[in-house]
Amino acid sequence: MKNTNTFLRLAALLLSFGLMAAGCGIFETRTPEEPGAGSGSGFQQPDRAEVVIRNLQSAIAGLNTLNYMRSLSEDGFSFTPSASAFDNDPQIWQNWSRLSEENYFNNMRGSAQNQSGHALVLSDEERTPLPTGGERYTATYSLTIFHNRTGQGIPTVASGTFIMDLVQGDDGLWSVQNWTDSAGGSQFTWSDFKVTFSRD
Repeated sequence: MKNTNTFLRLAALLLSFGLMAAGCGIFETRTPEEPGAGSGSGFQQPDRAEVVIRNLQSAIAGLNTLNYMRSLSEDGFSFTPSASAFDNDPQIWQNWSRLSEENYFNNMRGSAQNQSGHALVLSDEERTPLPTGGERYTATYSLTIFHNRTGQGIPTVASGTFIMDLVQGDDGLWSVQNWTDSAGGSQFTWSDFKVTFSRD
């Protein structure tokens, strides 16, 4: 009888510990981070055109593919590379698409894992309204990505100027629809980064 009582007390104790642990949530499943999320979120609702640019800068800083792609229009997105990048590899640009953007950014993120200090710094910024109701954003940029391909002679800094036509969707949110890159005297542009990292 004594052994039975001891067993019952022990069972009750184990049951109470189990209920306490369950109440703390240690057995709850965690929502997994989506592939390509990179570090941090930093994404703001792009209810104004200028927020799109801030989201791009944040996506670069955290190498967050999801937020980078959320900044590019799903409807008719187009990218025009710098003239030098096009001349160096015209074939790669023939079918450049939004999917190409995702591929290059993911590869770049993979080459820059465990690195920090990535940044998109802008200057000489100009914003002008478009006849279609969108907004044209022009800026000089310096794009820094600390990657593991420096041994192949790939710089960590690209610079140039870009023109981005920002549009507002039916949901009221803004994104980049047309993007034109220009060297502006630079030897290595954002387009060159895209070429480099479009190849795994």
